[in-house]
Amino acid sequence: MQDRGAITNERQERLKNLILRLHEGESEEVIKEEFKEHFETVSPLEISVMERKLMKEEGLSAENIMKLCNVHVAVMADFVSNPENIPGDFSRPGHPVYVLKEENLALEAALMRIRNLLEVYIEAPSDEIKAGLRKQIDLLWDFDKHYTRKEMSFFPIMERQGNTAPPQVMWGVDDQIRDQYKAFKAAFLVDEMDQLMPLFSELEYEMQEMFVKEENILIPMVTEAFNEDDWIAIADEMDEIGYCIVEPLEKWKPVRQKEEVDITEEAKGRLKLGTGSLSHKELDLILNKLPLEITFVDKDHIVKYYDNGPEEKLLARTPSAIGRDMLNCHPPRVHETVKQLVHDLETGVKDSQQAWYKRDDGVFVFIDYIAIRDEEGSFLGILETVQDISKFTKLDTDNRRVNN
Repeated sequence: MQDRGAITNERQERLKNLILRLHEGESEEVIKEEFKEHFETVSPLEISVMERKLMKEEGLSAENIMKLCNVHVAVMADFVSNPENIPGDFSRPGHPVYVLKEENLALEAALMRIRNLLEVYIEAPSDEIKAGLRKQIDLLWDFDKHYTRKEMSFFPIMERQGNTAPPQVMWGVDDQIRDQYKAFKAAFLVDEMDQLMPLFSELEYEMQEMFVKEENILIPMVTEAFNEDDWIAIADEMDEIGYCIVEPLEKWKPVRQKEEVDITEEAKGRLKLGTGSLSHKELDLILNKLPLEITFVDKDHIVKYYDNGPEEKLLARTPSAIGRDMLNCHPPRVHETVKQLVHDLETGVKDSQQAWYKRDDGVFVFIDYIAIRDEEGSFLGILETVQDISKFTKLDTDNRRVNN
């Protein structure tokens, strides 16, 4: 009789090989028939392990897996098993899972409104219909907050538990959908009438597929892995990230509150610095009042600190980022760029690197990555500063003193 480990390994190998054959171009229908033959159900956890194996053992990148993500879902959707004991809190207003599902319903309704208006607009264009469409299209962009919550709150916890492949793949698809939205909106703004419905249909399809992935794969997966403290941490970050179209009517309050971390007497003392000393409170307040956002990543590429300045941040950061690998804080499509940046700063090829871009709302964002080294030149980490420099671009050439 085979032991449980052998059976699990056999299932994993068969699952991996079936999906690998999909990537090699074999018929979706043939693979699905073999699924029926070998599997009654597949758990979200097994899918997660399979994706990790594809990346580690077969050398597939997150981008390659992402490209066939919808095919995976089409083949496996009927076989995915949900956990038997879904926590009762999931159905309580304000719980992160309840919020995620409510937002998906709101997004689905928004897609329907846009399709209905778009059909009318293409048939008989008018300023009135275009204004209504513009309002609905702008509202749809709220999905960015929905996706950001997954990326900044759900994914870090999954990664700490060793579940790294699904977050990378799903984040890649999230970014793909963001790009599709921008392409559709750009075509709408310049009235490329022949492109509107094809671009919207593509966006609509991918967003609807994401509803399925979140509710049939992501939620069951984290149900098995997250504890109450994890859900409390996610709930604590929701207000900061914001909500998608609908806000919860009430805050979720678990029966057991998260225990507060005891601060030792040493932690309450003053910090002796190079040119003076500050209390923890003073230092925290000073850092939070700086006219820029700062993040520090240590020599092992782990996020150790970020300031908690203005409510409206230029780059979203949440407490879940602390302890997270810097690379996993970025979309998969820029991983190679981030690796090169870290390499250049760490090895001394560069001491700093700048980047800047202008947002759709006119805000000019300037980012500076600075290598931090000690007196001996040993690399300690990277300081990232982010600031809105819009006001500086509008200054005249005359000097202006404070008393002016």
